[in-house]
Amino acid sequence: MAHAIARLAVLALVLGALLTACFEPDHSLIPPAQPVEVTSGLTAGDIFEVRVFGEEDIGGSFQVQEDGTIDFPLIGRVDVTAKTQGELAALLEEELGQGYLRDPHVTVILTERENLEVSVLGQVQRPGTFPYAEKLTLVQAISTAGGLNELAHARRVKLTRKGPTGAGTYEVSVKAITDGREQDILLQPGDIIFVPLAPI
Repeated sequence: MAHAIARLAVLALVLGALLTACFEPDHSLIPPAQPVEVTSGLTAGDIFEVRVFGEEDIGGSFQVQEDGTIDFPLIGRVDVTAKTQGELAALLEEELGQGYLRDPHVTVILTERENLEVSVLGQVQRPGTFPYAEKLTLVQAISTAGGLNELAHARRVKLTRKGPTGAGTYEVSVKAITDGREQDILLQPGDIIFVPLAPI
């Protein structure tokens, strides 16, 4: 008897998983996010992080000022206008290597790009438009908007994205991501996330 009950319990779990899969959207249909290259160069308002290998006190977070410069430790004012992340890293290595550090290794990571944004709308605590950051994911963006509210339909979130053939809207199950059944989705600038009302 106990054996039969156990078999029924397993069958119920399998059926439950299948039903859940049937009612959740296919994330593989979403075109992958296009990598963001700062090919146009840095502009006023951009925020980036500088890491100097083995020198934790020298790096940090910097914002490009209106005149296109930053104030960098040891060096002073540095003009970063129109420089890519790689070009700025090379410039800082060159400047730091002139009497300050021996063979410095610098990494520049863009964390907030002026005029690059994503929108999170619908059933979230603080709907709106937010600055895009490198490697921003869908769940992180929803978290930035305060998270889902009690009326949100977590299994039918809509992601609108521009792809090579134009804009398309795709359904995403945030529940599947937070449960660990699906991977989080990398975003790209211009993405719009809409969280609908859950059915009554």
